[in-house]
Amino acid sequence: MYETTIPPELKALKAALAESDAFKVKAALEELYPAQILEHWSAFAPEHRLPILTLLSPSDAAEVFSHLEESEQAELLEALPPWRVKELLEELSPDDLADTINAVEEEKSPEAAEALLRQLDPETRAEVEELAEYEEDKAGGIMTSEYIAVRDSMRVEEVFRFLRREAPDAEQIYVIYVVDDQGHLQGVLTLRDLIVADPKTRVAEIMNPDVIYVRDDTDQEEVARLMADYNFTVLPVVDENKKLVGIVTIDDVVDVIQEEATEDIYRLGAVESPELVYSKSSVFALWSARVRWLIVLIITGSVTSTILHGFESVLEAVTALAFYVPVLVGTGGNTGNQSSTLIVRALATRDVALSDWWRILRKELGVGLLLGLTLSVLLSLKVLLDGQAKLLWVVGTSLALVVLLANVVGAMLPLLLRRLKLDPALISNPLIATVTDVTGLIVYLSVARLLLNL
Repeated sequence: MYETTIPPELKALKAALAESDAFKVKAALEELYPAQILEHWSAFAPEHRLPILTLLSPSDAAEVFSHLEESEQAELLEALPPWRVKELLEELSPDDLADTINAVEEEKSPEAAEALLRQLDPETRAEVEELAEYEEDKAGGIMTSEYIAVRDSMRVEEVFRFLRREAPDAEQIYVIYVVDDQGHLQGVLTLRDLIVADPKTRVAEIMNPDVIYVRDDTDQEEVARLMADYNFTVLPVVDENKKLVGIVTIDDVVDVIQEEATEDIYRLGAVESPELVYSKSSVFALWSARVRWLIVLIITGSVTSTILHGFESVLEAVTALAFYVPVLVGTGGNTGNQSSTLIVRALATRDVALSDWWRILRKELGVGLLLGLTLSVLLSLKVLLDGQAKLLWVVGTSLALVVLLANVVGAMLPLLLRRLKLDPALISNPLIATVTDVTGLIVYLSVARLLLNL
């Protein structure tokens, strides 16, 4: 079993914080990586987080700060000493600055955000304001403007001189993009291409003109998929005129993947608010994130009582039918959840497309039939052991039909949502279970009425 090892330096830091010894705190912080501090951030008392950010080196403080929740960033900026705020603003990359400014505007006030912007130099402020205009879940919202771009007319030796001057402020220098005089993306080359080329060679002769890129309004999930498919560590972003406006780096994509995975997990569990952080959420916030879907599900589930009322005469005639309701509807729900999970994942990985619906339907009909027959035999044996031989065909036939129907419904609902241009992950497990409960009851009691002549 995996356990997180607490390094001795972290224990020393906690002891120093408890003693309020700034000298010892600073010494302990110098022995820790920002990633170690972030890993155990929630274990630090709120009153200890401020001195940690104050006493860290400027670069480490910026690294830790950029990975904190937006609401906490806004609170810390208000509490940190002005000199440390200024250092943070100087160390943060433009894309992180844009996120921070937006967070302060949302959590505090536009005036507080403007006060931070005034501390930036004119060039950085212009970059930040431009990045802040993009939607946060689009390529423009996760890109950085700190990239290396060269002209196709430059010689290799000129590029190296340019790199020596610009590299310190660039996000990365291993992939270099080529643009024309108007800034239109023309090609791409790597640092390796430059190293092995003759210094007098022009960039146009060694660049690759076939560049994979995305528009600034591309969804962040599509950006992550593209980078994963091509094993890219960086991806260029262009505007509607194919002018290079930024790059998305692998660290931003990792954050996107985690965010999208969290969002899908919450949706599958019928929980709203994908940005919810459990350890930092109040009782009211947790209630709000869960109650709306539960209201929808209880209203939908109340149809079950209406169905039971409609088949009251059937249940009164053979009360033993009620014994098998839980296992029938439960098995149907589990089957539907399995098939919907498989299809949602297949859609997300582009393993299947909407145009494959007929192939998927045929496959799931076959799978559902085999599952239904297998489970029907098992439940029929239980019916015989219970001494309810007269219900053998009713229960066995019903379970086979319920499993078949649930399997098809679970597979088709995500495709229907994709057809309506909605996220297939909206199909939550509780919703599938509720739908299959209702359909399962109708099937079971209808089969009972038919086979038992009730």
